[in-house]
Amino acid sequence: MPRWLWFLPVALVVLLGALMAFRLGWIAANLTESEAIAAYAARFAAQEGAGVENWDCLGRPGEAVWLVIRCGTAARYWEYQVNRFGGLVGIIGPSQGQNGGRPRT
Repeated sequence: MPRWLWFLPVALVVLLGALMAFRLGWIAANLTESEAIAAYAARFAAQEGAGVENWDCLGRPGEAVWLVIRCGTAARYWEYQVNRFGGLVGIIGPSQGQNGGRPRT
């Protein structure tokens, strides 16, 4: 049996891993603003509980971050600062005012 045939299964595993990594990278790179807002609207609805609807959220471009998503009313709101890959960079809650906060995970 030729020696190169022994390395064929390893080459196939490496190729499959590269294709899977490319696919996951493609999905992360093509995240839209609407998808990010919908994800954080669902997070807001889970945090606040009953009586809150998903459409209480809106997004705007941020200065140091990709998006700033604000959910709630003018009196009581949560503000999520989101990076380009959909990750939470900072959070401002109702009790934190305009000082900002650190991510809560």
